[in-house]
Amino acid sequence: MAIRFILGRSGSGKTSRCLDDIRELLRREPDGPPLVLLVPEQATFQAEHALVSTPGLGGTIRAQVLSFRRLAFRIMQEAGGTARVHIDDSGKKMLLYELLHRYADELAEFRASSDQMGFIDRLNRMYGEFRRYCITPERLEQFVRGAERSDDPANGAGLPIGKLNDLLFVYKRFEERLSNHYIDSEHLLTKLAELLPASAYAREARVWIDGFYGFTPQEMQVIGELMTCSRDVAVSLCVDRDYGASDVPDELDLFHPTARTLVRLKRIAEERGAAVEPSVTLTGTPPRFARSPKLAHVERSLEFRGAKPFGGGVSGPGGTAEIKLVAAVNRRAEAEGVAREIVRLVRDEGCRWRDVAVTVRNPESYADLLAVTFADYGIPFFLDKKRSVLHHPVVELIRSGLEVAAGNWRNDAVFRCVKTDLLFPLVRDDDAASSAARTARLRDAMCRLENYVLAAGIQGSRWTETRDWTYRVGSMLDDVQEESGSADERFYAEMNRLRRIVVKPLAALEEGLREADSVRGMAEALYRFLESVDAPAKLERWSRECLADGRPEQAREHAQVWGSVVDLLDQIVEVLGDETLSLERFAGLVDAGLESVRLGLVPPSLDQVLVGTMDRTRSGAVRHMFVLGANDGVLPAKPEEDGVLSEPERERLTEAGLELAEGSRRKLLDEPFLLYAALTTPSDSLWISYPLADEEGKSLLPSEIVKRFKTMFPTVKERLLATDPPVGEQAPGEDPYEYAVRPDKALSHLAVQLRQWMRGVPIAESWWDVYNWMCARPAWRERLRRTLRSLLFTNREEPLPAPLSRELYGELLRASVSRMERFVACPFSQFASHGLRLAERRVYRLDAPDIGQLFHAALSRIALELQREGVDWGALSADECFERASRVVDELAPRLQGEILLSSKRYGYIARKLKQIVGRASVVLGVHARRGEFVPIGLEVGFGPDQPLPPLEFELDNGCRMQIVGRIDRVDRADSEKGVLLRVIDYKSSDTSLRLAEVFYGMSLQMLTYLDVVLTHAERWIGAKATPAGVLYFHVHNPLLVRKNALSPEEAAAQMLKRFKMKGLVLEDAETVRLMDGSLRERSGHSELVPVALKTDGGFQKVSSVVTEPQWDKLRGFVRKTIRRIGEEITDGCVDIRPFRMGPKLACTFCPYKPVCQFEPLFEGNDYRKLHRIDKDTVWQTIGEAAPASEAHNSDA
Repeated sequence: MAIRFILGRSGSGKTSRCLDDIRELLRREPDGPPLVLLVPEQATFQAEHALVSTPGLGGTIRAQVLSFRRLAFRIMQEAGGTARVHIDDSGKKMLLYELLHRYADELAEFRASSDQMGFIDRLNRMYGEFRRYCITPERLEQFVRGAERSDDPANGAGLPIGKLNDLLFVYKRFEERLSNHYIDSEHLLTKLAELLPASAYAREARVWIDGFYGFTPQEMQVIGELMTCSRDVAVSLCVDRDYGASDVPDELDLFHPTARTLVRLKRIAEERGAAVEPSVTLTGTPPRFARSPKLAHVERSLEFRGAKPFGGGVSGPGGTAEIKLVAAVNRRAEAEGVAREIVRLVRDEGCRWRDVAVTVRNPESYADLLAVTFADYGIPFFLDKKRSVLHHPVVELIRSGLEVAAGNWRNDAVFRCVKTDLLFPLVRDDDAASSAARTARLRDAMCRLENYVLAAGIQGSRWTETRDWTYRVGSMLDDVQEESGSADERFYAEMNRLRRIVVKPLAALEEGLREADSVRGMAEALYRFLESVDAPAKLERWSRECLADGRPEQAREHAQVWGSVVDLLDQIVEVLGDETLSLERFAGLVDAGLESVRLGLVPPSLDQVLVGTMDRTRSGAVRHMFVLGANDGVLPAKPEEDGVLSEPERERLTEAGLELAEGSRRKLLDEPFLLYAALTTPSDSLWISYPLADEEGKSLLPSEIVKRFKTMFPTVKERLLATDPPVGEQAPGEDPYEYAVRPDKALSHLAVQLRQWMRGVPIAESWWDVYNWMCARPAWRERLRRTLRSLLFTNREEPLPAPLSRELYGELLRASVSRMERFVACPFSQFASHGLRLAERRVYRLDAPDIGQLFHAALSRIALELQREGVDWGALSADECFERASRVVDELAPRLQGEILLSSKRYGYIARKLKQIVGRASVVLGVHARRGEFVPIGLEVGFGPDQPLPPLEFELDNGCRMQIVGRIDRVDRADSEKGVLLRVIDYKSSDTSLRLAEVFYGMSLQMLTYLDVVLTHAERWIGAKATPAGVLYFHVHNPLLVRKNALSPEEAAAQMLKRFKMKGLVLEDAETVRLMDGSLRERSGHSELVPVALKTDGGFQKVSSVVTEPQWDKLRGFVRKTIRRIGEEITDGCVDIRPFRMGPKLACTFCPYKPVCQFEPLFEGNDYRKLHRIDKDTVWQTIGEAAPASEAHNSDA
């Protein structure tokens, strides 16, 4: 019944004293009474290793290294106190989730917060704090009721009564559920304190407590019991001297936290009647810094603000600079600089990986970055933090599987299940290579299934329907559709086979969940689901494969996660097994539990770098410490409010007598001690670095500690780390091979240096040494050669060889005009789309092309119906036009994109809008029919093999042949004094015009080619030669008329006609124009139907878009010449990455192939093909030099 204290500053040998005491007792009596070393949970591994690695000590079961938690289990095992089920944070959060939802209507403050991200976690931490500070529901209720009844308004002022009432309401029910059946980590210590007096193990034990800076009230209670029941207790504390109750240092003192702990422990010993033996105070120069005078100066000086500059030597053992101050341009440069220095220490100074530790104060900014960087540099490391399991495939399968069952088989949830690979059948006899190959094949197949599902719009109940899938993809608006062939049948068979692999286990899960009458049944259904997909066996295989690949951490993760999942299901059953929940509530419950599951991994190797945080990690014996992120506001850290109670509320509660954990102010005051503990950990060297900017380029300031170190060590020069090594000659004093720590990293830096050298910038000789080293080694010579090729990369594509081009396109190139226009926009785009046949993933949605197809099909069908009925379009009333449009769209809707217009109310609304648009266009076309003499003679007229009109054919100079094929929306005819007039109309869902400059550059060839086709084959088609009347775009839309004043019906109709005026080119002939718009027979001025305006003398105004007959011939000849040239370039294998730029218009704007071509104007040779705007006169002058129209091959000849 005695306690003694081992006191001393950092590095003074307190831990060594504890271990030496234990070692001495073990040597004297290896099998005597228990010797217990009590350390923080995260330090047990290092302490055990330090103890068992003592030379000559041998094995022993007498000494045990325990944490408070493990000591509790040890005592409970002895006393029979394990009858109650242990529940962890996952179980408690699930219980809180259920309580918050069950009693939502009775809560005031928490009703709206229960579904907020992280709220349950904060609430669980709040109740954990209550227990650690011995605040029971009864005590909390007494406090709240007292504050409510207080006659003094000041007693209740500022107290969050509403929040406290909600906390109390849930806390009481939470404790009721826990106290009768379960025990958690907070109750463990309470139970431990209760059981210690009766424990024979504790009575015989001698206890050493080491590595703590402070204790919670619960831990203090346990230590108090140990004082009274154990043989003796020794507590080591990092403090500068012995303190009594009367001389506790000021709260601004560096050692105030540990001095306060010391005084509290003495008070507890006095209250319990335990003898306090004389303290052992370790003084003098700390042994840790015996070889490092600078580090000893750091330890002495951190206590004082006005520390004196160091006046000793400049270097430590082996010539290593003991103090390094480093600034980095960003965090990546900082991490890479640390990695290079660690590799150098191990390579050049005989250091072991385990001699190095890295610590940060803001792990969220560095953990992932350091993990990637250290892996790149081949540094074995252990990241001291508990891992979330949310990223693990098994957890994702559970979450997405429950979402499938609760969310009516939404596609994203289904394919999240698929992409875990856990639904794939397990072949137990497969070796690793065969298993990997089979998995790769199934992944590819499942990608095809996903593409099909997304394109066909399959979702919801269609996944589980009994009939096989035969859903077609895309639109089927043509009247003639081919029946499915054998290729389609094979495709559908494959899709249905894959569907069954996916659906079978998920459907069984859904059935089991819906049939379950309790949470227990639901948990069992979920467990059966995991067993049915062989999750345990697959995890075991993955673990073995990771071990074989040298990834021990991932192997342990796979090995542990199954146990964590099973424990979670057990806790669900224990806590809520007999409850009845909806499927949605059960899914939310499991999700809340999974979010809190953490894996605590033991370091897989003894020789590795420890990466941790200042407040959690205990580094043990470390020679070299790297402190990263020494920025203002980070080091020391500013405490953040992240709890149920705000900081002012916590302070007010403390003032009112409810003691809680230390608030932000106290944490801020304790920060210097954490910093002191970290900076005084190493024995040989200390590296302090900070980034100058964050990931977004925002500037960051150095911490105050950096300024203090500059004062303490004025001779230490701060280094600057860049992302890449400096370019140019080597500066004096620089390490010429600093960046050449590993061949692969050196190669990447060498590439940067050589690129500068190629631009005429000299580089350091050391980089030529690296170059020669790689040239001399075959393993690296080829990688160097590939790197040099990349330096010469210009992102230019060479033409395809003639044999390859012929194999790709054939001797006969059959192409549409739009393909020609795509080539003009960018040759590579044509190659990607028609040569490689690359296409974006099709998705079940209504896009602009689909709407355009619907407009074409609807207007064509209306026109065909009218032809069959012998009814003139102009004879229809507006109501009849809208009625026909509505009926036709209804007929076509089931054939558009897998019935997409019938799939939802939203699309139903869109369908109604589309009917209005088609109806409005039909009304306007009726006006055209009434005012003009042109009548449709062809609708959806195809030209090409087996079409009403032959293709345009060309014999190319390279020996290939080319056929231009396509489909013309509408061809109109009128008879005049000139004979037969033909015009081509194209329906467009967007506003389109025909610009001569775009024709000149080959960007707009379609309409003129269509006109050329009908004129070339007019005699065969209509029995007479024809004259071109025009090419016109009809914009199918439903314009909104906006005017300040109301419009009369006549004015509205006139305005509507103007909005529908067609754009394009027409024959420069007044009679022809009047045949298009009869209203111009009686007046001059602008036509409301076509893009012309007549003068009073019958001539054309300048704004008219008109072309003479000779100019039509020139246009036809020029277009044919352009098409011939394009065809020759395609068949010659031209695949240039050469997009056009014309003012603000870019070929790349809507191009889907940018990730393939990787066009970048900053690359050498990647330039836009700039097209300048040219006037009409220049266009006509150039077009006049084109070959005559007879150059094209007439298939009628």
